[in-house]
Amino acid sequence: METSIMAPQNLEQSTPPAVTVVKIRVLPDGRISRTEAAKLFDRTPKTLSEWAQKGWGPRCIHVGGRVFHDYAECLAMARGDKPLIPAAMAA
Repeated sequence: METSIMAPQNLEQSTPPAVTVVKIRVLPDGRISRTEAAKLFDRTPKTLSEWAQKGWGPRCIHVGGRVFHDYAECLAMARGDKPLIPAAMAA
């Protein structure tokens, strides 16, 4: 299943940000690869790896030596509905 979402770009501009359609491949059980998750956040997969080491970002799901993330959780974080940094660590 492929899903398209709108991802903001250039958040530091004074004009309204442009929106880009991003195609994400979601597995039947709701997982997405780290590469696909990185597209949602407009970051690199390495950035998500660094976030995971710090305990930030979406929880990792390890399957057969590969890393996946829950699509719903990533989408909530990308939209701002759920914080990237846990409240206990943000203080």
